[in-house]
Amino acid sequence: MYNSRENNGDIIELAAIDYKQAAKELRKAIPKNTKIVRIHVGGDFKTQAYFDAWLTVAELCPSIHFYAYTKSLPFWIARTDALKGLKNFVLTASRGGYQDKLISKHNLREAVVVYSEEQAAELKLEIDHDDSHAANRGGDFALLIHGSQPKGSEASKALQQLKKKGWTGYSDKGRKKNDKAKA
Repeated sequence: MYNSRENNGDIIELAAIDYKQAAKELRKAIPKNTKIVRIHVGGDFKTQAYFDAWLTVAELCPSIHFYAYTKSLPFWIARTDALKGLKNFVLTASRGGYQDKLISKHNLREAVVVYSEEQAAELKLEIDHDDSHAANRGGDFALLIHGSQPKGSEASKALQQLKKKGWTGYSDKGRKKNDKAKA
């Protein structure tokens, strides 16, 4: 894990110097026969050049489907025209950043974190339990509250309620447990 993160950091630094070379390094890191890539299971696009490197990878690999959640909305907006031509690159805005006003202003698709299935229903949003909404084009969708939450916060209380109902989160381990609970 350490080596993987170190390599990723090196690629981000390389992107600042030469985003096309960074794209080549990213492309080399993708295993053969890969069909779909979620960019950043944790993290985000750090610079415009790094974002551009991923766009270049998508251009170089048209048979691979790429998708990402991002709060780096200015990078996305700066490449709106380029993204129109990339059918294999899908972005979803993650609300909760400093640039949230750009989501509505530019009509960006977003994932809304909700505290319950009932809240998602009230908002008329489907919950993405398996990243299928995130990976494909479409409208806004919901995600159930997940991850670490501040002790005593509303989010923490909501997460505890979900856990009492059997919710275990979005990790691979959690998905398998959640799927068994639904069966």
